[in-house]
Amino acid sequence: MNSLPVIGWLLDLGFKTSMAVPFWIVWTKLGVGAKFFYFLPEIYLEAGFWETVGVFIVLGILKEFSPIRADSSSTSEANQER
Repeated sequence: MNSLPVIGWLLDLGFKTSMAVPFWIVWTKLGVGAKFFYFLPEIYLEAGFWETVGVFIVLGILKEFSPIRADSSSTSEANQER
């Protein structure tokens, strides 16, 4: 989706924002972060909404540069040879 210069970036921002909304509500408002991850510093337990969106964007960028890739074509070729 990010291969389209401006339109793709805006679509990706909208997608990441829509994913961050339920995560942020569950993490902060419902208290899942404070209940299960009490050992984290306070700043991570009470993250703001746009900070959460930023984390989703950064994780998406880091995923692109990850050396571990799930290549479905290599696994399907291996299964066809058997």
